[in-house]
Amino acid sequence: MKQVPEIKIKVTDVTERLDEGYLLLTELRKEANAPVIKARLLNQEITAIYGQEAAKIFYDPRNFKREGAMPKLVLKTLFGEDGVQTLDGQDHTQRKTIFMDLMSPTRMEKYHQILDRRLTEKLDQQHGEFTLFDVAKDVLFRSICEWSGINLANYSDEEIEQLTDYQISMISSAITSPTAHVKGVENRKKSEKWAQGLIEDARNHPVAGKEDVALYAFANATDSKGELLSIDTAAVELLNIVRPTVALTVWIALMGHALFSRPDIYQRLKAEFSELQDSFIQEMRRYYPFFPMLPAFTVQDVEVDDYLIPKDSWVVLDIYGTNHDERTIETPDVFRLKRYVGKEKHISYNEEYEMIAQGGGKFNEMHRCAGEWITLHTMRVFSDQLVNKYTFSVPEQDWEIPMNSFPTFPNSKALLFKE
Repeated sequence: MKQVPEIKIKVTDVTERLDEGYLLLTELRKEANAPVIKARLLNQEITAIYGQEAAKIFYDPRNFKREGAMPKLVLKTLFGEDGVQTLDGQDHTQRKTIFMDLMSPTRMEKYHQILDRRLTEKLDQQHGEFTLFDVAKDVLFRSICEWSGINLANYSDEEIEQLTDYQISMISSAITSPTAHVKGVENRKKSEKWAQGLIEDARNHPVAGKEDVALYAFANATDSKGELLSIDTAAVELLNIVRPTVALTVWIALMGHALFSRPDIYQRLKAEFSELQDSFIQEMRRYYPFFPMLPAFTVQDVEVDDYLIPKDSWVVLDIYGTNHDERTIETPDVFRLKRYVGKEKHISYNEEYEMIAQGGGKFNEMHRCAGEWITLHTMRVFSDQLVNKYTFSVPEQDWEIPMNSFPTFPNSKALLFKE
């Protein structure tokens, strides 16, 4: 086996290198002319891998563990402390099962119906210019709360908007300026306090027959020892349903880019919508940048692409790079509407590593996003309404998608006009 090549990054070059954003690891691989590289960034030695075969190795719990791997900056904003993303072994399986039990076909259909109704109501109210980003974040927050058993009837529109913005802040402040990060930490604390109140109320006032509804599922959840989750942990996991769903605002803004900055895609999709809808959605998830990378520690010496990665190495799997890997994906930098025709269900319902926008492997046993099916239903509802149910005109705008921002979406937030 070969030694992993190390890229030396000067202290004076760190800011410039980090500005490469989603393309940083791709550029480092090009410099090393190797599929596995090692570098030191912000006083942390990092080994980076990518590709379908690397993903198979990365998601195998015999090779990698997640405990302690996620940077504190990310835990303090994006994921929260002691959430399912940080667990391994039986603790992870026990917690992940709670999430997956919520994703039954019946509950997914219920989510689809709620979102479809709320999006119709919201789009009916739009007259003149509006951004798809702002419409999506409001609709997604209200929809996921209703689906999760969270009653917003006693909240004002201002309070709902504030709670929604807290979710966006947690997402956008994980990798950002110190000022924005501090704000994100504070907004997570406020969100957790809100969720803790919901959990406590659900425990004090249980409702029979709500076991498959997120609020009550986490209020009654136990750990691998059979003990009730602490209110703090249960609140973090409830937010691990709400926050990632609101995060789909980013993909909806990117959908706006795909449909309205590229009339050819819109026209082809509209002409063959039932045949191409799911392929369009999967190609969107592959093509556009979403989550850049995932970290883990090696639990033994691991071989990836003939390179030896020693035990206890901090390793990141390059998600964006894997989804643009020319070794296994034909013309990866081209948006191909028919790329996944005939493979749509395999991509999101079977164990697989071909396209890992939200992780790979098996849903129950591995660290693959439990919300992938919520994502599919969300994108189905939005694509159907944007293409088939309404007519929009598209004002001139800045469609650029900055690759050095996380999360990223068009600068204009997908500006549309409706009569």
